Amino acid sequence: MPDKKPQRPAPKPDAIPAALWSTLIAITVVVLGGLAIFLIMENATPKPMRVQVTLDNRCEVIDDAFMAVSEPDGAKAVFVNRVAYLNTTNKAKILVKVNDKYPGFQFESGQSDAAPRVTIKVNCDTGDRTQRTLDAMKEQFKSK
Repeated sequence: MPDKKPQRPAPKPDAIPAALWSTLIAITVVVLGGLAIFLIMENATPKPMRVQVTLDNRCEVIDDAFMAVSEPDGAKAVFVNRVAYLNTTNKAKILVKVNDKYPGFQFESGQSDAAPRVTIKVNCDTGDRTQRTLDAMKEQFKSK
């Protein structure tokens, strides 16, 4: 009886070779990694933004006593009919301070992230020192 060699099964015509799988996986990892790095870098770069700041004035102080400010770039805008427009970046923080026309007073609201539209509430019922400052402002700048 002749020596029979073991025969390999014939490859299936629809089978994908292991080398091709490895190549596809490597390409996928590189593309996804590159996309992740691009998105991280894109989000890290500040982009110019115009912010409409609406003043929600809960004080007995005229709106003119306040101004919108952007930090850290220092952009400032006064309120006209309770609205101010700041040219800043999407990474900025927006807050309300006392208008520069009145250097003898101090007030600062909480900060909000920059967005196309931001509403900031100015509440006079805060700490003791702030209350004394706002009382002085109320006396000088009473609403009509």
